[in-house]
Amino acid sequence: MTFLQTMCEGVARAQTIRVFDKDDESQWKLVSQFGGSEAGHKSAIWQVEWAHPEFGQVLATCSDDRTVIIWREREVVTSGHAPAHLKLKFEMVATLQDFQKGVTSIGFAPAHLGLQIASACNDGKVRVHQGNSTNLTVWELASELEPDAGFGAYITCLSWNRNRVDVPMMAVGWWRQQSGGAEQRVSGVGVWGYSSDQKRWSLVTKLDVEADTRGLVAEVRDVDWAPCMGRPEHRIAAAVGAAVQVWSLRPLASWPAERCEQPARPTVLTMDGSVPLTFWKAGWNLTGTTLAASAENGQVRMWKLDFQGQLKPHCVLEQ
Repeated sequence: MTFLQTMCEGVARAQTIRVFDKDDESQWKLVSQFGGSEAGHKSAIWQVEWAHPEFGQVLATCSDDRTVIIWREREVVTSGHAPAHLKLKFEMVATLQDFQKGVTSIGFAPAHLGLQIASACNDGKVRVHQGNSTNLTVWELASELEPDAGFGAYITCLSWNRNRVDVPMMAVGWWRQQSGGAEQRVSGVGVWGYSSDQKRWSLVTKLDVEADTRGLVAEVRDVDWAPCMGRPEHRIAAAVGAAVQVWSLRPLASWPAERCEQPARPTVLTMDGSVPLTFWKAGWNLTGTTLAASAENGQVRMWKLDFQGQLKPHCVLEQ
C-alpha cells in the first residue's frame, strides 16, 4: 500500500511530492521524495493522482503553473555498509501544457476506458488527454468541455463514473462570482457524458447545489462519484462549503438515446457544532457504502449507508 503527500517547501518555492509505503509492521515509511522547481512544477501543486495499476506505477500532478506532469516509478536498489534496501525513484516522463490558467483538479479515467486523464482548469474548461500505455511520453488532447460556457467559471473538481455499463461520464464542479457583490456566487455540479457518435461531451443532467442557512451558495471544492457495485442508482457527493451534498441518480445507461431527468434535491450532511466548518475533500470507499469528508479543523467525518439506503453518521476521526 502506497500513500502520497504533497509538501510545501516555503512560500517562494514550489511543492514536492512525498511517497510513503506501509511496511510489514503497518508503519508508514517515506520511500521517495521528488519534484520541486528544478525538476517539476514551478508553482503550488493542487492534486496528486495514481493511474490504475495495470498501467504501471504512474501518477500525475497538477499545478498553478498551468501544467499537468506525468511521473513514472523506477525501482532503485542501493547498498552500502547496511543491508541493501529498496527505495523508489520517480521520473518525469511527460508535461501536458494545453492550459491557459492554473490546473486545479485531475482524475485518471477508469481502466476500461484506457489510459486517459481529465484536467479541470481555471480557464473554464475540462480537457481529456489520451495516453499511450506503451510509451508514456506520448499524450494527445482528445476532447474538452466547458461546463459554464461563456461565463468564466472556475472549474474546481471532477470525478469519473466507474460503471462499465454507461458511456464515459464525469461529474464536474464549478463556481463563479456574480457582478452583484462579493457574496453573490453561483456554483453547481454537472454530469457530462461522451457521445462516441458525435465525438463530443454533452450535459447529461445538472445537480443543483443547495444554499446554506444564510441563503448563500458556497464553492464546490470537491466531488466524488460512488462506485455502483450493482445498486440501481448512482450517488455523487460534493464538498460544498460547510456541508457535504449527496445526489441520487437513476441508472444512466440509456443516455444519450434517452434524456436523463434532473435529480431531486440533495441530501445535506453537516458537522455538529455552532461554528460552521468548511469541507475540503469528500470521497467514497470502494463499495460506495461509506462516505468520508475532511474539514478545515483536521477532522474527518464519516457517514455509512443503512439498510434503507440512508446515510447515517458513523464516526469522527481526529488528527
